[in-house]
Amino acid sequence: MGGLQYAGFIVPILLGLTLLEYQVSKYKKKEVYRFSDTMVNMCCGMLERLFDLFFVVLSYFIFGFLYENVAPFYMPWEGLGIAGMVGMWIVALLWGDFLAYWHHRLSHEINMFWAAHIVHHQSEELNITTVFRVSAFAVINRLLFWIWLPIIGFSPAVATSVILFIGLFQFVTHSRLVGKLGFLEYIFVTPSHHRVHHARNDKYIDKNYGHVFIFWDKMLGTFEPETEEPEFGIITGFESSNPYWAYLYYWTTLFKRAGKAKSWKNKLKVFVMPPAWENEDVPHLPYSFEVDENGKRKKYELNLPFRLGFYTFINVLFTMGCFIYLLINHKAQGSLPTAQLTAIILISIVSFGPLMERKKWAMKADFFRLAFLAVNIPIFFWAFQYNWVFIAVFLIYTLIMFVWLMRMREYFMEKPEEQVESNRKWQVAK
Repeated sequence: MGGLQYAGFIVPILLGLTLLEYQVSKYKKKEVYRFSDTMVNMCCGMLERLFDLFFVVLSYFIFGFLYENVAPFYMPWEGLGIAGMVGMWIVALLWGDFLAYWHHRLSHEINMFWAAHIVHHQSEELNITTVFRVSAFAVINRLLFWIWLPIIGFSPAVATSVILFIGLFQFVTHSRLVGKLGFLEYIFVTPSHHRVHHARNDKYIDKNYGHVFIFWDKMLGTFEPETEEPEFGIITGFESSNPYWAYLYYWTTLFKRAGKAKSWKNKLKVFVMPPAWENEDVPHLPYSFEVDENGKRKKYELNLPFRLGFYTFINVLFTMGCFIYLLINHKAQGSLPTAQLTAIILISIVSFGPLMERKKWAMKADFFRLAFLAVNIPIFFWAFQYNWVFIAVFLIYTLIMFVWLMRMREYFMEKPEEQVESNRKWQVAK
């Protein structure tokens, strides 16, 4: 069973931990989750893992080629005994975490890397689902750093296990409910350390890049302890619940700025300089977000009716079910079922953001999604035993969703004053 198939079983566990964290936050009377933010996090995660489902094959091939043909020597593994193998794996983890540190740091210091990584920082909350909010573009540039593990001499299997561990460790560090952890603060990246990294407070910007071990930051001058309440999100603000726009908006910003540059040198600098860089012919675009009567920035929050929110939640869960099934069974399926599930997931994610934002065209887009489901469900389940049962159940589900959506059509009228995204008045940040 491959790593992504294991991920298919891990995802439900993580969703269970998400529910537990939500319940604990309610008990502690601390707002940690907001509906639209959580839905976007989950959709971004599905997009990233879906891309990785196909990209991982290329990655593993590259790992194997570099290990066999480029590595000057192989790290010893056979005959070491249990203690020796554990020790060698810890050495691999240290190397992997060091590479992850530099990937993370350069993702904040080079604009074209930041365009991929910014997705992870857009959320103004910090919880377990924030870990899902990763761009598929980051999967590509991350490989430029991970390839050094097989080049150093670690086998593809060891390298992959280290990468998986580093990824899973992030679910420990993304929390607002865990305080400081005593002596562990000196060794590992803790929730306190990582809250600093996600904060937009001036003193916290570009600090604490470590993934597993915090001593890289302390050695390289990027460490900052948590001493004041963090405010999460990116400085510019991100006012959208569209996962695809979350992926693309900073890229469009870079290309707009590059288009204004008068020299080719400055056009190139837009992509390779740090995000804060600008000059007279390449200014930053205006920052926009909502502020209160005192001029203080407010969190982005949609005024979402309960039945529309519940409809979106049910359909995101359905899509997540398709996603989990695809992760677990993609090797056993033919190309047609894999393509069908992939298309269902991609088309569904197109609909969810505009539904929550109540765009005028969102209902039409979701009708198309439901029609696509109705056509593909019989084809997908045709080879199953008791196929007529599965087909009937899912066609009834699709019909119920269709009727439910029709009964909410007033939410998508052109200009219902009471429903236009909380009647927001945007103001340019000073």
